[in-house]
Amino acid sequence: MMIKTIRPSVLPDNKKLVIYPLAVCLVITGIGIIIKNPIVIVLPLIVLAVFPGLPVFFHLLMHIFVKIELHPDKIVVKDYLGNNIVRPPFLQEMAYAEIAYIYYLSKEINLLQNLCNKLKKFKLSPKENDYTRENLVAKYAVPAEEIEKFEKSSQNLLNDYTATGILMKLDDIYRKYNIPKKAAKNISRELQNDENFNFEHIRNRLKDYPVDIEDLNELKDEFSNLNVDIIRPFLLTKVNFAKYKKVAGYRGGLSATAKVDNALVLTNKDGTEKVYLMHFHDLSRQAWQSLIQDIKNHNPNITYLMTKSEYNNLLECSG
Repeated sequence: MMIKTIRPSVLPDNKKLVIYPLAVCLVITGIGIIIKNPIVIVLPLIVLAVFPGLPVFFHLLMHIFVKIELHPDKIVVKDYLGNNIVRPPFLQEMAYAEIAYIYYLSKEINLLQNLCNKLKKFKLSPKENDYTRENLVAKYAVPAEEIEKFEKSSQNLLNDYTATGILMKLDDIYRKYNIPKKAAKNISRELQNDENFNFEHIRNRLKDYPVDIEDLNELKDEFSNLNVDIIRPFLLTKVNFAKYKKVAGYRGGLSATAKVDNALVLTNKDGTEKVYLMHFHDLSRQAWQSLIQDIKNHNPNITYLMTKSEYNNLLECSG
């Protein structure tokens, strides 16, 4: 039985990030030896120990303690490093045939944060992991109609976090096409109204400016990623939101939460079976594309809940 094994990369995709500092520091150390200057000899070695030494060391730990196995019928993830925000089991496995959706963890986090915000008066625990209708009704006495309203809303993913991709793309358009500040400000203000928060409204507001069709398509793609009617897979989670918010509040915490956001999730249709690939982007680009292609080959019916650009990046394809 053939088992393909993938591990996080020890060196970055761009090897120059390691080779150039190493070469420069060794040259300086060599000069120090020639001129017999201890400081010139030792200082470059100290710099090497910090960068790229420390990043390489941490990636070496990942390489040792994290392993993805692609079996003929299933994917197996062994992660003995863990994560202080997301707590999946050290050993995760899932049959390819059971995988219905693949998405970045940020989608799950943003939807559940928005749900908690809309149900704020019911004081959901920040350590809750089950946001299914049955649990919310039984545990927090949330009326079923409140949940139905959220589930039926085409903007159920809309909050300050999920709108970021759209707002960033709009800012690019404003700058690229020299759209007057007053007009740009008015458009952004109008987006705060749910009725106006749609692609057609923005396209209509931009019709008097020479916005390229490619930029409009990218903006439309961001909206299509936002308006996903699939809710059920996200409602069972391994994310500790209390920890997530606490880490985000630390200095440099946004970097830690961004790493969590970019983890990849494989799930079945109702979210009862999931695999969290917390070190997905610690793989080399070639490795992660090979991984996704292998999964796709085993199950071509998987739906990728992400933008086209994110999907293309996963597989390095053009369409």
